[in-house]
Amino acid sequence: MRGLSWVRLHPMFIRMAIDWEVIMSVQTIDQAGKYWNPGTAALTESRHTYQKKIDSGFFSKYMNGDVVLDVGYKGSRPDAVPVLKTAIGVDLDYPGYNGIRLPFADASVDAVYSSHCLEHIANYTGAYLDWFRVLRVGGYVIVVVPHMYLYERKSHPPSRWNQDHKRFYTPARLLREVEETLPLDQYRVCHLCENWNERYDYRDKLDAHASGPYEIEMVLTKIQG
Repeated sequence: MRGLSWVRLHPMFIRMAIDWEVIMSVQTIDQAGKYWNPGTAALTESRHTYQKKIDSGFFSKYMNGDVVLDVGYKGSRPDAVPVLKTAIGVDLDYPGYNGIRLPFADASVDAVYSSHCLEHIANYTGAYLDWFRVLRVGGYVIVVVPHMYLYERKSHPPSRWNQDHKRFYTPARLLREVEETLPLDQYRVCHLCENWNERYDYRDKLDAHASGPYEIEMVLTKIQG
């Protein structure tokens, strides 16, 4: 019994049990048919960190609700798919959507995901306010934008790579827009990071498109309406 108690309580075995629980959780969700194969699916910029989001539990933590919107998911690809198989893809051709106002009821959505879209929206204030309008309390807004230093590699528009980029972002600039727009007692910042990895090559010339992930990722949660 003493040996069994040691096995049950030793930190190594506790850690192994937790890791196994995470793995089984991810497998169970994947079996439910939520995830694409990032190597073959018509994902846009989300493809760069898609497998990482599966493996780390990011999707299962922030986008596991019944109603998930992927706003601006197409980009320049008419064949693009929403970030999850179960997500509702919303783009300019979605019935009732005008680029700001979402055709969904107040507090009816569990998560709003928008990747490499916000920088194209002139009225970012209107976008944030409407994303939070449709979001239920306890839900999440996930925003991903190109990094000013990793992608644009210059401080002000126009972009070398996309003339429709209205603004360039650092983590501080992204947070500043949130703080300017949303009441401070309505949200909390759950997650903020810079997405890059060993594939990013700092030796790329300024006139060459950056390689690898080059973005800022932020998650907000709604704490009251």
